[in-house]
Amino acid sequence: YLDNLSINLVKRSTPTYALGDLAVAGTPQYLADTLGNTFARLTPRDPCHERIQMIVHSTHRCLGRTGQRNQPFGNPSSSSRQLKYNRSARRAGRANTVIVRAGPVEIDEDDLIQGKDRHKWYEAKFCAEDQPEWNIGRFVASRQVSPEYRAVTVECEVSRERIPLRAAYKAAGQRASLRINSGVERNCTVASPPFPESINYGPLFKVRGDLFAHEIKTPREPISVKAELTVLVTRKEAPEVYGMGNDDVVEVGPFVGTGLDLRSSPLMAMYSCPTVVIFVSGRAIATCMSLLESTSDVPNLSLEFRRDVRVYYKAPNAASITFKDRFEEWEKLGPLKVFTTTSSFQDAFDDDDSLTYDPATTGAVILTGGDAEAEKEALEVCRDAEITKILTDSVEQAPLVFLSSNPFKEWMTGKVARPPTRSSRGTPSAEPQPDSDSMPVAV
Repeated sequence: YLDNLSINLVKRSTPTYALGDLAVAGTPQYLADTLGNTFARLTPRDPCHERIQMIVHSTHRCLGRTGQRNQPFGNPSSSSRQLKYNRSARRAGRANTVIVRAGPVEIDEDDLIQGKDRHKWYEAKFCAEDQPEWNIGRFVASRQVSPEYRAVTVECEVSRERIPLRAAYKAAGQRASLRINSGVERNCTVASPPFPESINYGPLFKVRGDLFAHEIKTPREPISVKAELTVLVTRKEAPEVYGMGNDDVVEVGPFVGTGLDLRSSPLMAMYSCPTVVIFVSGRAIATCMSLLESTSDVPNLSLEFRRDVRVYYKAPNAASITFKDRFEEWEKLGPLKVFTTTSSFQDAFDDDDSLTYDPATTGAVILTGGDAEAEKEALEVCRDAEITKILTDSVEQAPLVFLSSNPFKEWMTGKVARPPTRSSRGTPSAEPQPDSDSMPVAV
C-alpha cells in the first residue's frame, strides 16, 4: 500500500488529524508516539524502512509547526533510533500541510506478510457462498387444479449450508426458477408457503460452530434438508414444467424477486388493522395460498390474531376456480371466509353482508398476478370503501442488503455504494449494494 503514497497531515480546530483520507483522533503527541513506535520496530533491512522514516520525519515537521516542538518523538525507552527534533517555527501564514510521495515498493512474493492476497485471510466467510446456484431436485407429483393451471410439486434443497440466503425462498410472492433436462429457465408462481426456519435448526446450529456435549471438532459434511415446493404453471408459459414426469431431471435455481412488501406495510400491525380484505384473481391464487399458509417464523398475516379476514376470489367461470379443495383448510386458520365470484370484485364485496368494518382499521391486499385491469378494479373498490391501507403484489419489497465478506472493500476501491431503489414487478431493479446504512441488512 506504499505505492505512490501521499500523506496529508492537517491540523484541525478539534484534536483530530487527517492522515490521507483517514481521520486520526487524539492529541498530536499521541499521533507522534504511535508513528515513532512503529518506526522503532523496523530494521534497516525491511523494504519499507526508508519510506517509513520519511513519513516520520515529515510528520514531526508538521507537528513542530503546531506547537509540538521540543517533545520526544516515539517511545522514550527505545534505542538510538529514537528521534528528537527541535525545529524552528515557520513563518506565519504558511499551511500546516506536508505532502510526501514515495516510489514503488518491491514485494517479495515468498514473504506471506507481503502477499497481495493477504487481506483474504481476514475476510468473513458466510455459509453456502461456495455452493452452486442450481441444485438437483426430484419430481414428486403433478395434478390439474383447473382447466388452465396445473400444480407441480418438486422436492428441492433448502439447507442453509447448501443454499445461500440471497438465493433462498424468504417471502410470499417470490417466483421459483426451474430448469427441466438442462433446458430453458422458467420462472413459476409459487403456491407453497416460505419454508419455516425450524427445518433449518440443525444446519444453522452447525454453521455457528456449536457442538453438543458428546461431539468433538471433526470435519463433517454439510447437512442436507429437503422440502416440497409447489408451483402453478400453464402449458403455454412453461411447457417443460407443465408436462414434467418422473423421468425428467429438474434443477432448482435462485428464487426471483423479493416478494410482497409486508415488512413496511401497516397491515403487519395486527391490532391496529384487525380487518383485512384480500382481492385475488388469476394465477395470484397461488400467492394467496402461500401467504395464508405461512408459518409464524416468516412474514405472514397472523390470521389467528385478526378479527375478520375476507378473500374475494374472481375467476372467469366456475370451472376455473383453482385450489377449491383448500378453502376449508384456510377457513380453519382463523376468522377467515372465502367468497368466489365470476363477475367483479365490486359485486363480491357488496354481496358480503356479514362484513362489518371500519375504514381506518381495515387493510386490503390486492393479488392479481400482473393483471393491470384487475388491480385497477380492486383499487376502485378500496377507494369507494375508503380503505387506504393497501398492499399490492405489483410493488415488491425493497431488496435486502447483504453483508460483505470484506467490510473495507469500498474503502479500498474508492467506490461508494448506492442503496437500491424499489421497483415494480415489471421494472428491473438495481443490484443490491453491500454495506448500506439506509437499507435493512440480512445475516
